[in-house]
Amino acid sequence: MEKNKTGKYLKYAVGEIVLVVIGILIALSINNWNENRLSKNLSIEFHERMADELDAVIKRSNSDNKRSEQLVEYIGKTVGILKKGVLTETGRDTLNYTLQNFFQFVRIDGKLKAFQEMESTGQLGLIYNKDLKSHLLEYLATLEAISKMFDQMASQVNNTDFVDKHVTVQIIAGTHKSKLDYNFKDLVNDSYVINKMSRFGYLWQTKQYFSDAISKTSSDLKQAIIEELKSNK
Repeated sequence: MEKNKTGKYLKYAVGEIVLVVIGILIALSINNWNENRLSKNLSIEFHERMADELDAVIKRSNSDNKRSEQLVEYIGKTVGILKKGVLTETGRDTLNYTLQNFFQFVRIDGKLKAFQEMESTGQLGLIYNKDLKSHLLEYLATLEAISKMFDQMASQVNNTDFVDKHVTVQIIAGTHKSKLDYNFKDLVNDSYVINKMSRFGYLWQTKQYFSDAISKTSSDLKQAIIEELKSNK
């Protein structure tokens, strides 16, 4: 009788242990499933944020491209006007526009905030696609290099010292308008102004080229991210 009771107790104890182990395994499985679900949701959120940031980069780059193209045209015409030394009414409008806008060279941010956040928090593993991660790293390296180049170019183009001795800006009282005052002959006779303006035209042309390149590479990367999002939903 004692042996039977002991056997029953052992079976009961083993059964209880098995149930506890099964319960722990189920709990761990549920916990892992929940963590994977949260990680996947966070991954999707980061991918969506990067796609949104890239969309903003594309729009800004397209705008920079169009503005650069416009200034390349105006600066080129202005250099031609100054070299000829003849100022027509149309030429004056061109010259005025150039003198008011040639120095408005805008810098760009060479980073994506969502990627920076993942990197700083050790969550780059949330980019599951290795090819996409490589694409991102290559894109960001290129974007940062162009950003630094634009910084150097802006430090040159945004300097108006070479024309300030010839041009003054008159504020029209009671309005938000202003007009330029200069002696055209002084500009014509200053070869440094003409050469400098010509150089700035080249820098704007360079910005036009790289703005277009940024737009295209950003579009390609955005599409790759969208495809990745589709495959994970």
